Parts: sequence; C-alpha cells; structure tokens
Amino acid sequence: MNVLFHTTTAIGVAVILTDTKRIGQSNTSMTIVLTGILAFFVGVISHGALDYIPHCYPINSKIDVIAGLFMICVVTWLTNKKYRIIMGLSFLGSVFPDIIDLFPEIVSSQLGITIPKTDKVFPWHFHDYSGSIFTGNCTNSNLNHTLLMLTLSIICWSRRADFKMIFKNK
Repeated sequence: MNVLFHTTTAIGVAVILTDTKRIGQSNTSMTIVLTGILAFFVGVISHGALDYIPHCYPINSKIDVIAGLFMICVVTWLTNKKYRIIMGLSFLGSVFPDIIDLFPEIVSSQLGITIPKTDKVFPWHFHDYSGSIFTGNCTNSNLNHTLLMLTLSIICWSRRADFKMIFKNK
C-alpha cells in the first residue's frame, strides 16, 4: 500500500492506544514510553495487514513518499509534546517494514547507484503473501482504501476526546 495509507493508519493507531486520562493521572514517562513501544509494534502489524489485503497503488510513488514524509513531520510537530513519542513510534512502526525491505531497492533505482539487494524480512513483502494488484482492475482496492479511511475516521471520531488532547497545544 502507499506510504500515505500506512502513515494515516499510524495516526489511528496512536489515537486508539493513547488513553490521555490514564496518562494524565499517572503522569509518568514510563507509561508514555510503553505506549509508544506498543504503538510501534501495532504499527508494524497494521502495515502487514494493509499489505496483505488486495490493493493497487493510486498515488505516484515519488509524490507518495514526499507527501508521507511531509505528513509525518507536520503531524508530529502538531502533536502535543507529551504524546510525540507515541505518535513518532507509531509512524516509525507503520513504515518500518518498507524501510527494511524496500528502501535499498528504491534508493538504487532513484539514484542510479547499486546497493546490494537483501532478502525480504517481512512475509507480506514476499510475492505469495502480498496483496499487490498489477492487473489494472482496482475495484477491490478502491473499496479497501475507502473502508480503511472510513474506519480511521470512525476511530478518531469515537476517541475524539483523546484525539483533541493529543493535538492540543500546551
């Protein structure tokens, strides 16, 4: 799936895992760090789930990567300092599999240099387990992308108190 879908999912992961009332009451950085670590692992798992379901790539890869990096920077900057580690680790987890498995190939092709290819680590990047569609029929993919965005919207709306606290400036 495109980076933008993974990074948008990371926002949903951070919102669903961040209990601002509990963190506010405990007032310990350990709770924030543990939530951030959990967000990283849930981000990796969500990446696998998204790559496994049938999908096309509706966004040009160069635009996608630039927009995804921009989104990560802006959202992290807008996040309340107290919750930045959670948001940052959620973003990192959501793109980590692509960094490990695909980054060397992307850099090689974009810069015209040769970086040794390594075996893929994450099974959803193996041809047998990838949901990538290259046949041109993206009907299922469009439905899956729509359902993903709807699900993330419902998560953020249903946890809007936490969402507001995560992005509230102090």
